[in-house]
Amino acid sequence: MEMTCREAAAVVNGEIIRTAQQDTQIQRLVIDSRVSKTGDFFIPLPGEHTDGHQFLVAAAQRGAVGCFVNRRANATLPEGMCVIQVEDTLQALQKLAHAYRLRFNLPVVGVTGSVGKTTTKDLIASVLSARYNVLRTEGNLNNEIGLPLMLSRLSKAVQVAVLEMGMSGWGEIALLARLALPSIGVITNIGESHLEMLGSREGIAEAKAELLSALPADGTAVVNADEPLLSPHLKNLACKVITFGFSSQAAVRCAEVKSAQGAKIVRIEQEHYPPFMLEAPLPGRHNLYNLLAAVAVARELGLSNEEISTGLKRLELSAMRLEVVQLPAGYTVINDAYNASPTSMAAALDVLAEEAGTHGKIAVLGDMLELGELEAEGHRRIGILAAKLKLKALLVMGTRAQLIAQAAKEAGMPAENIFSCDSHLTAAKIISGIAQPGDWILLKGSRGMRMEEVLTALRRELG
Repeated sequence: MEMTCREAAAVVNGEIIRTAQQDTQIQRLVIDSRVSKTGDFFIPLPGEHTDGHQFLVAAAQRGAVGCFVNRRANATLPEGMCVIQVEDTLQALQKLAHAYRLRFNLPVVGVTGSVGKTTTKDLIASVLSARYNVLRTEGNLNNEIGLPLMLSRLSKAVQVAVLEMGMSGWGEIALLARLALPSIGVITNIGESHLEMLGSREGIAEAKAELLSALPADGTAVVNADEPLLSPHLKNLACKVITFGFSSQAAVRCAEVKSAQGAKIVRIEQEHYPPFMLEAPLPGRHNLYNLLAAVAVARELGLSNEEISTGLKRLELSAMRLEVVQLPAGYTVINDAYNASPTSMAAALDVLAEEAGTHGKIAVLGDMLELGELEAEGHRRIGILAAKLKLKALLVMGTRAQLIAQAAKEAGMPAENIFSCDSHLTAAKIISGIAQPGDWILLKGSRGMRMEEVLTALRRELG
């Protein structure tokens, strides 16, 4: 970050109450004192169990040069660092990040959607890296805290920023857009995540569309043409709109998909461009949508077909998104455990079926959270799909996931192939007892279920 502590105080209207190091350059913003190091600026935030103000001294001892403090906080102020008093430390973080963003004139791509936004962000960033130096969202830094931290990592070397924008309720995407000022906004799709807060898929679409409303007149909206709930939000936009999908009405259209030597070759058509034959880098129909979105953004930023192909070869996915892991015993695990909704879980099951082919297929599925009134229907829908896929075994974890098991049994899956697991270790033991070399195993559930721990336990079981 290219800003001094004194400048930080000015842009957030804060009061410097400890003057040491106020002219020192800030290297990085941090919210966790444990990772603080020399040159960092520490922002103490209130948490569910602890308040970051308890760790001001710890951050200073690790080399932090400055910090914010809430006016009402009862905190021990550290010596030897610049202390800036503010009304609210989170708002100060956001103001600081926004002010810093204003120093840079560059394309910012905002990516949101119910399913696939992280993968789409990764695809876009990888493609753009063929021409540009790209800053992209790391890990889960996609909310009102994480996005400001990502903005603070802008530098003169960055030519394009690709920022994921997550949300759980109305107004959150609008806030992130005000902070980041995206020039291109991408919406992947509308699913069932956060129904508990938003009530309906229409409500989710309205919340996601806050990104479109924030785009400038000379900006570009890149939107899924096959998602009807987004259509009403495109009518009065002042900016350019590019749609993508399989529909004949899509501007960037997947016209054909064929298999060649184990790979999927996609024919992409777009007016004013020659047809583009591209190897899909990821399995699953849902990832073809994500690929089309990446192509649309890349072309909007001037990349050639050759550059797009080159960039895709550099693809690095975020952790636990269709992460394929080979185990010594001959099993292949699809670790898609980052999160889950009925839409993404159905897509992951389709990938399991596609990739496993004639080999054995084992699905380990956990609860899907925040589904509101769709909770029972959503879980039962997955159980019916699991039965149709003729799985070798279905393992479920969590109280809600029992509905998956029940629906699978009712849809004809043999009861002896369905297992209810009370722990990750139990699931691993069952898998090690029934899996054979060549089998494929899917791990999927909401973040709170920590389904990746099944993989950890399975590695231990297999030695």
